[in-house]
Amino acid sequence: MPPITVNSKRRRLLSGLLLWPALPVSAAPAPPAAAGVSVSIRDDVGRDLTLRTPLQRTVIFNRYTTEFVRAIGAMQAVVGVDIDAAKSHRYWPGVTNAMFAGQGQSSPNFEAIVAMRPDAVFFPRNSDWQKAATVLGRFGIPVVVLTAWDVLKHEENVSLLGRLYGRSQQAANLNAFYRRYRNLLAQRLQGVVRKRVYIEEVGNYKTLLKGSGWHDMVELGGGHNVFGDITLFDQSSARGSVQGFSVDPEEILARRPDVIIKLQPGQYESHSRAFSIQVLQSIAARPGFEQLPATRSGQIYHMSYYLASACSKIVGALQIACWLYPERFADIAPERVMRTWLEQFQQVPALGGYTVSLAALRKSGDVR
Repeated sequence: MPPITVNSKRRRLLSGLLLWPALPVSAAPAPPAAAGVSVSIRDDVGRDLTLRTPLQRTVIFNRYTTEFVRAIGAMQAVVGVDIDAAKSHRYWPGVTNAMFAGQGQSSPNFEAIVAMRPDAVFFPRNSDWQKAATVLGRFGIPVVVLTAWDVLKHEENVSLLGRLYGRSQQAANLNAFYRRYRNLLAQRLQGVVRKRVYIEEVGNYKTLLKGSGWHDMVELGGGHNVFGDITLFDQSSARGSVQGFSVDPEEILARRPDVIIKLQPGQYESHSRAFSIQVLQSIAARPGFEQLPATRSGQIYHMSYYLASACSKIVGALQIACWLYPERFADIAPERVMRTWLEQFQQVPALGGYTVSLAALRKSGDVR
């Protein structure tokens, strides 16, 4: 069976497919199957799929999945990525512009994907995977839903990728790394009186709710998310989603967090000390925040998304536990764990400088 070529006829077909919903059309031929065995799986949204393994040509949307694939040594099978990987050349030195498959998980470039002739395309569950599955299915290209940002499904996700890429031993090594710190957190946090945590993403007064991986990161780190009780069912859609929910300043003050964590920025490069000073000063100076326990004690923390999200957010959870309960984690250095994740599993230099606290800035005299 000849490989797919996106000629003018197929370009017209793709144009029709992108006018969602489209009229039924005949599927274009799928790329030739690689030698191997068929594997039946159930993906993250409960769909049963059969794939020919090991996967030879894959397109991945969402950086966390791409990180897992690199961590198990299967990047040679990745032919397409979204903009997050395409724009960060220092973190993804092997990724070229020719591998750019779309802006993000909700805006894939279907024409580019078809031209890449993948034998599978990965999307997380919070993407527009339904449309992708329909459009790409007409070209014989399967869509697999796998949510690598879900800290609670880490081992299941990594084991599945190990099976699909023929890298089961490497997947087991990655799971052992994750499990070491997941178990350590569970053991040392037994009986702890949980501290109250307000976690905020890039937007001011935008928090993370139950159902997001960031909420789970706080809880695994021994914190109590002060907005973890909010459900979206009785809230205005204008306030956002579990991944970014707008709250009033008065709501934060009323919940009196012991700790505030600000997630920003989303980049591999270290953020500057001057940037951290600006971020932490602006939070502490918000009206009424001077009365919060977090501000009084200096427990306002600036943490990069890259450390927070590392290895299904287990490194972020470990950092939070060290901040909240330093007496229980005195022998643990999250930056060393992050170094292992970057150097051993991601094969890139560990830059450091991903966290700063208000207390440290006060001690150094950079902030009063």
